[in-house]
Amino acid sequence: MSGIIVVRGENNYESKFQCSWQVKDAEANPPGTTCWQSFDVFLKEVSRSPQFSWHRNIEDAIIFVEQTENEQERIDFGSAVALRFVLDCLLAASYEHESAFRLIVPQSSGYIVRSDIIPLRLLDCVPVAKTVSFSKVHQYFEGKPIILENLKQLPIVFAAAAGGMVLKSTSSIGVGTLNSLLDALDIELRNRLSFPWLSMQVPRRKTLAIVDGGISSPDHGGTGVSIYAAAAALGIDMIVFDNPGHWIEGPRYAHWRKAFIPLELKLHPDADFANKIVEAVQSYKGQIDGIVSFRDQFKVPVAEAALQLGLSTYPPSAYAIATDKFKTSISEGHHAYRASSFEQATSIIREYQLEFPLIIKPTNGFLSEGVFRVEDISQLETSIQSINADRHGKEFVIEKYCEGPEVDANFVLCDGEVTFFEASDDFPKGADINGQSNVKTFIELANVLPSKLPENELAILRDSLHKSLLRVGFSDGFYHLEARVENSSMEYAIRDNILDLTERAVPAKGAPSAWLIEINPRPPGIQASEAIKHTYGIDYWGLGLLFPLDDKDRVKQLSHAFAQGPQYWCEMVFIPVEKGGVYESEDACAELFQRRPDLAACVSKSFCFLKRGDRVMDPSTGVNSWVAYFIVFSRKSRADLLEISEAIRQEVRFSIV
Repeated sequence: MSGIIVVRGENNYESKFQCSWQVKDAEANPPGTTCWQSFDVFLKEVSRSPQFSWHRNIEDAIIFVEQTENEQERIDFGSAVALRFVLDCLLAASYEHESAFRLIVPQSSGYIVRSDIIPLRLLDCVPVAKTVSFSKVHQYFEGKPIILENLKQLPIVFAAAAGGMVLKSTSSIGVGTLNSLLDALDIELRNRLSFPWLSMQVPRRKTLAIVDGGISSPDHGGTGVSIYAAAAALGIDMIVFDNPGHWIEGPRYAHWRKAFIPLELKLHPDADFANKIVEAVQSYKGQIDGIVSFRDQFKVPVAEAALQLGLSTYPPSAYAIATDKFKTSISEGHHAYRASSFEQATSIIREYQLEFPLIIKPTNGFLSEGVFRVEDISQLETSIQSINADRHGKEFVIEKYCEGPEVDANFVLCDGEVTFFEASDDFPKGADINGQSNVKTFIELANVLPSKLPENELAILRDSLHKSLLRVGFSDGFYHLEARVENSSMEYAIRDNILDLTERAVPAKGAPSAWLIEINPRPPGIQASEAIKHTYGIDYWGLGLLFPLDDKDRVKQLSHAFAQGPQYWCEMVFIPVEKGGVYESEDACAELFQRRPDLAACVSKSFCFLKRGDRVMDPSTGVNSWVAYFIVFSRKSRADLLEISEAIRQEVRFSIV
């Protein structure tokens, strides 16, 4: 079936498009998953007035359906989002002579669990150029089949659609025919959308208090977009408690919050901080359904405040262990010791006859600052002097250094069970025995997912770390853990100038086991969260917002990875600050992409933290920082990914003087 769409542009001159369509009825999806109809619409420009031009503001264009040669009927798509989507498709057809898009109409009934679920799950989908959500928050879909008999009924399809996607041209992705492109899209959608993204549970809009609205604004690489966009899509109103003058208090980001309540936040909270939180929350006159903080130092007082307020929380005692690296090690059964001076440390080493190398790290540290591998007493003294006590306090942990490969392990727990688990390989840091960086600290340099460790070692990590979380006192929530595999069958080695895990040259002396380094009761940083969202289709920040509202049903629904697992190999490439000074370059990411578009095509997200004129601290001051990061991917192989990532490291250019 087909018809003619007419676009009226500047000065009422017209362009006409042949519009044809086909409908694919819902397939038999696995039980418990959402099924859908697909409406494929094809546009081809067939005529254009010589004087036709698009409006400077494309949304000023008017769309008609041609009934007869002399009769036209204006068509209303019902929303600005739908209108803009159609206009973009028509514009593409105008420049490329043809374009195609697909609409997804649910054939299961229920409330959408997250309004942006279609764009979220189609990140980096090869056949798709652009994805748009047409869903409203908590929208109910009846699940009835839609019949499209003529173009006047097209708005009915848009009203029933959860989302739409503009297809890439067949030539741009090396597909021979349009049918081949549509077949590829069918496969992608079955992989990405075959899970329960509708729910029969009637939703209620809820309000969540957040203590600390985000350290850095989006302009400075902060997590704000991730947190507040997720909240909007989930139907969560945010009440932000933070210092007066915080970036979210101003008018630019007012749409991200329902209210802003001033609350003094310190790097090291006072003993009565929980009571101050309670007073601040009670000063808000509206309903608050939950409270959360994504800052480790606020976890205990926020949990204590939640208990006083009668809000959902996990035991403050559990957070007290998870946010104290000494208590974490003791809980794990490690031979760990606590000191606050060089004299105390040397006394402990002699008394307990500890063998080097050892790790020392602040009890309440962050950003891997103040973490050192020490080989002897002289290094111990230098390392202790290098800990920035103003940022991390004087107290530090002493324990053995585990040489095994390190992983980041992320857990979603519901009712004590693992709802989702994934691990990525945390490549050696400069301070590791096999470190390659000029920066001799434990700042992150590279992280690759999925992990290359053998399945049996990943199972050991999953089972052991799961038990660790339960032992600490956590049965629900999101947890970002760092661990190593002691006596792993794998080790890092350089082959063909590329560093990667490979089988050990000399067999390990014992059986592999998990060595827990730390528990972070929150999602990982923006780099890792974005990498996992693109690779697996799961948004960790969204899950982190649902747990304090005790919304475990949606947690379980939104913890489904792609049916076929990770969509590609992915590496987080971190470009560290190697020396202090003044940053004298422009955006390092943009400069690289302009010079090397071939590398840009392999990057899903990037950010340059520094702007010209910014002063950066030298790593010797105990402050770790990055110039930029790149989230790199390859659909070819892990080896290809590592080669691309190394090329980015070699090619990125900036100056600190």
